[in-house]
Amino acid sequence: MSATPSYKRLLQIFSAKLVLEVFGGGGAIWGYSEVCTFRRPETQEFWRHVALSIGFVFFLRFLLQILDYIGEINGKRCTIDDTKSWRRFFQIFAGRIVLEVFGGGGAIWGFSEALTLRYPTTQEFWRYNAQISASIFFVRFLLQCNDYLTDMYGNKFANDFDLNRKDKVRFAQVFSATIVLQVFGGGGAIWGFSEAATFRVPATQTHWRHIALTVGAIFFARWLMQAKDFILEARYGDSYVRINRVQMIRLCQVFGAKMVLEVFGGGGAIWGFSEAATFRVPSTQETWRFRALLIGFIFFIRWTLQTIDFVSDIKAEFAKEGIEDLTMKEQPYQNGDSKGVVA
Repeated sequence: MSATPSYKRLLQIFSAKLVLEVFGGGGAIWGYSEVCTFRRPETQEFWRHVALSIGFVFFLRFLLQILDYIGEINGKRCTIDDTKSWRRFFQIFAGRIVLEVFGGGGAIWGFSEALTLRYPTTQEFWRYNAQISASIFFVRFLLQCNDYLTDMYGNKFANDFDLNRKDKVRFAQVFSATIVLQVFGGGGAIWGFSEAATFRVPATQTHWRHIALTVGAIFFARWLMQAKDFILEARYGDSYVRINRVQMIRLCQVFGAKMVLEVFGGGGAIWGFSEAATFRVPSTQETWRFRALLIGFIFFIRWTLQTIDFVSDIKAEFAKEGIEDLTMKEQPYQNGDSKGVVA
């Protein structure tokens, strides 16, 4: 689903790209070099320089992408030549092998530490998981390379394999990758790059853990919204009804409060009451932490379902009364060409 270029859309796109591609590019090298046991105490500074250099290259790429996007907003032609060629092949897949293959392994490795799941006794278990994740993404990377080259040489494989299709298989393909690369990768990027840049030291470890987990939670919310949009498009086409601004404000008011009072409050209630009742003492601290986080997660799932029900009820109400107060796309999305734009 495409959108008209605008400065609001620029902030949405490039705030995510800064985390996932700039910090993620450096963090991918930093994390995956440790997964592969290339980074050891004696090679620490070498890999720090490599990771920061990769981060800087991706930052320059990020700035060029912003300039192109601003040019599109102002009606100028995009300077990126998207014609399939060997030059374009290397531009695309040099970035992908860092962000998706090394990043796929580094995301699991970094985020498992940020979540405190990885510690000395579980180190090798998470190393194995990170290597498996990177291997899967490497196979995916090779398939993407093959598809690009096949298409470049004129064999239109896409005739019977539509990447824009909306079905259960495509949903699984897209969102199993994005939860690793964007959700775990978003948190892992902050965690890994903060260490590579020497911001994260023992004294600031907890501070950076909170930042990494917050970023991971934001990207998880973004992932849920993308999944919701995919499902709605699959069911109704790209012309599915959108909630108007007034209803969106009301949704944010209601569920912003519910997030604090019910999700955070649910976990905090267990954590606080266990201490008040003297159940939580130093020896049972981690047991009650796990219980509090579990309750918070259950309430988060409940909160998500309530949000979906709220949206469904609004749309059902307008379906009965007419859709004059809602905005719709003019034409459905077909073959990558979006003709209608939300007003």
